[in-house]
Amino acid sequence: MLDKINESDLKKYAKTFSPGEILFLQGDNSQDMQILISGELEVFKDNKKIAEITEPGTTVGEMSFLLGSRKTATVKAMTDVKTIRIPSDKISDFLSNHPSLAPHMAHKLAKRLDETSRIMHGLREFCDQLPDAIIMVDKKWNIMVWNQAAEKLHNTTWQQMKGNSLIELYGNSKVFHKFVKDVQIGHSLDDEPLSIKQPDGGTRFISTSTTVLYDGHHNVDGYLMHSRDVTKIKELEKKYKRIRYWMLPAFISFVFLVAGIFFSLPYFSKGARILDYKKVSFKNRINHDSLTLAKSLLVPLSTSKVDAVTNKIQAYFENRTPNLFGINGLIILNSDKRVVNAYSPKIKEPESSIIGTTYSGIKFVRDGKSPYTILTLFRSDKENPMGVQGVEIAYEMELLNSKTNYWLIFQLDMEKLTREFGIDIKILKKIRFHE
Repeated sequence: MLDKINESDLKKYAKTFSPGEILFLQGDNSQDMQILISGELEVFKDNKKIAEITEPGTTVGEMSFLLGSRKTATVKAMTDVKTIRIPSDKISDFLSNHPSLAPHMAHKLAKRLDETSRIMHGLREFCDQLPDAIIMVDKKWNIMVWNQAAEKLHNTTWQQMKGNSLIELYGNSKVFHKFVKDVQIGHSLDDEPLSIKQPDGGTRFISTSTTVLYDGHHNVDGYLMHSRDVTKIKELEKKYKRIRYWMLPAFISFVFLVAGIFFSLPYFSKGARILDYKKVSFKNRINHDSLTLAKSLLVPLSTSKVDAVTNKIQAYFENRTPNLFGINGLIILNSDKRVVNAYSPKIKEPESSIIGTTYSGIKFVRDGKSPYTILTLFRSDKENPMGVQGVEIAYEMELLNSKTNYWLIFQLDMEKLTREFGIDIKILKKIRFHE
């Protein structure tokens, strides 16, 4: 394609970039287009590398020109790079002078569309294999995608519901609107029970977890809902309530007796005393490490010394062996609750996947003037693309001579804490750190 561009245009629009130099940033309002002459480029989306461009003659930035939108990705030079940079107001004239470029651009765009279509088809096939219902809606709660499990759960086909409002599926619109309002203001809604209507007039109960989807500018773009049928559990709860209503007076003495034995007996056993000692040791370790780390990080955070912060976090895992107490990672959030630093011995280069992400959709609830809060959230990984539950302890740190606050977050290995310390999520929430 380059041989079709005359020498005068090559000189007129030529541009060079050094390794690491940015051609344009995601979110830029510039609609210029560039054609790669030589060198190699890498493409980033939300700070994650998604592609490399090495073929001379490849165009970049043409999507923003064609759609009249902002740049959807960041493009950076991997090596010494030479391009033809065409300003947006000159692109039409340039294409008129070189009409053979239009078919080439159309071919490239068609190829990208084909690749995207194959990826979406594969994702749909994967979701259809999941046992739970997966539904994606836009920001107005109109249905965009759902899998076969959703069809079975709602007893309605995809063709019948495509583009319709999700609200039509729920039995109590007031409850659903409250659910929507809670999601929009950032409340954490894990396993929220809701009722749904059935075509035969019946009602089912589903447990729903909701994830907010954001665009490149952190605006709400839609919602992803993960649901499972809990109708049988609700029926059992109703039966249990009826049994409790009629039988509680007769068994109240027995319950008090059993409860007294249940809560007293562990304190007289050696195993229970050992577990209590381990719980105290875990509490003391968290108290000590949170104070020590906060003290050592305040100065480098106040002076924006990123390398110093990273070194102190890594030294903490190398010298203090926090993994023995179920601590498997540290995260630093700024005052906007966006990740600015992170480290975990189990994950190589975590910065590439977590730095820049936000906790803004997670509510930080504290007890009175307590400096910490317990967080539960879902993170995706290679083995669990739909996400696995994580538990973290977040401490607020106030910078020296400043009203700006940072957050120090301990990522916990709950399996290890339960196995070796007898601490599950319920017990963790009852522990009072820094009393």
